[in-house]
Amino acid sequence: MPEQPVTLIVSDLHVGGGANDPGDDHVSDQVQFSAFVRAQGNTSEGQRGDIELIINGDFLEFAQVRPEVYTLGSSTHWCSEPESLLKLEAILAGHPDIFAALSEFQQKDNRVTIAAGNHDVDLYWPRVQARLREVAGPVAFELGNTCYTRYDGRLVIGHGHMYDPANMFAHWAHPFLTDEFGALRLEMCPGTIFMVKFVNWLEKSYPFADNIKPVTALARILTKEDRWGLVVVGWMLTRFLRRYPKAALGADTEAPKIGERLVQLIAYDPHFAEKITALYRTVRDSQATTETVQQLLTTEEALASFLVDVFVSVSPDEWLPAFDGIGGGTLGIGEKGKTLAIFQSGRIAEKELLRDKATGELMKGRSQVVVFGHTHQPDRVQFADGGMYFNPGSWTRYVDLDQANTLTLNDLRREEDFPYQLNYVRVEADPSDVLTAEMVCYQERIGTR
Repeated sequence: MPEQPVTLIVSDLHVGGGANDPGDDHVSDQVQFSAFVRAQGNTSEGQRGDIELIINGDFLEFAQVRPEVYTLGSSTHWCSEPESLLKLEAILAGHPDIFAALSEFQQKDNRVTIAAGNHDVDLYWPRVQARLREVAGPVAFELGNTCYTRYDGRLVIGHGHMYDPANMFAHWAHPFLTDEFGALRLEMCPGTIFMVKFVNWLEKSYPFADNIKPVTALARILTKEDRWGLVVVGWMLTRFLRRYPKAALGADTEAPKIGERLVQLIAYDPHFAEKITALYRTVRDSQATTETVQQLLTTEEALASFLVDVFVSVSPDEWLPAFDGIGGGTLGIGEKGKTLAIFQSGRIAEKELLRDKATGELMKGRSQVVVFGHTHQPDRVQFADGGMYFNPGSWTRYVDLDQANTLTLNDLRREEDFPYQLNYVRVEADPSDVLTAEMVCYQERIGTR
């Protein structure tokens, strides 16, 4: 099938369950996306059927909508097909205008392609695809590739999560696993564990918490708090990222000593050891004694592995108090409320990382334009050789990474304080084989943060 002369690319809409879903971060107070789609369909190109609209990953917020339907409690296995379908129905009911607009857009011979991202790996399920086609028309899907191309390789597109260790999948080409009961499930990436098991809980009080990208930025915010349980979460997030080379992450890998202090407390503080033993009995061995737990949790690696099990199986309402009881400087890492000093860097330079990946793509073959998403950070680079890189950012409210160091949890209570910039990338082919590309702002709002 010949390609359309015009390609429009948007990313990271995170469409959830609508007005009744507190986890829905999609900017929709003026039905912006459906209005955008209809406006494009009414342009001269849209009337001729000359447009392909690509939604480049994290279109649908499967990771947060209807959390109660996912009950497995695993750190490796995500939803079954029936569970993903239940989540999809909530999304369809929450935003019928979006899917109606996509269907109308294709009636004029325009095309819609939906690429999967780390928040909507559920798009791999055949019945999810079929249900979407029932309501959104004959949409196509891009699955299984880190990058995909248009215009004979001159346009390279990728969501970007496969360059992010916290959100990459081990088997993106076929992300399916069989659980202990013999049922087929989707693979779960590490970032989804923290989203489902902690961030969803956190956003009940701090609605903007799930918009902080990357997870190391959220870790830095947590370490400023006076709850030692939150400091421990920050340590866990940072420790996970330390497993990966600095060159791949652009992050400071110097380890804070929180884990070391926790291991010492388990060994020498009987009161704290009893609390940890109670959690151990809940998630691993109901017959474990305090002495046994003290013998098993003697290294940071063993402690981190245990805490992942706690994350997966126990609500933060139950396990956070066990760590909060060791406050007042007991960790030996500085004055209470000022522990940010131990995480002075810990920042993944995602913007720079994807720029580097774009440079690599532009050095291959015929590539002229590269478009990524995932970071929620709008970005554009014009290279000296004529190549172009774009990241349209998200269709959610966002915070600039450079401002993350100044934020506290209390700042995350009011989503309306943060800006949004609803961008799309327009790419057009001409007879000379040269692509014309630009990033266009459909609508924006300046925030107070």
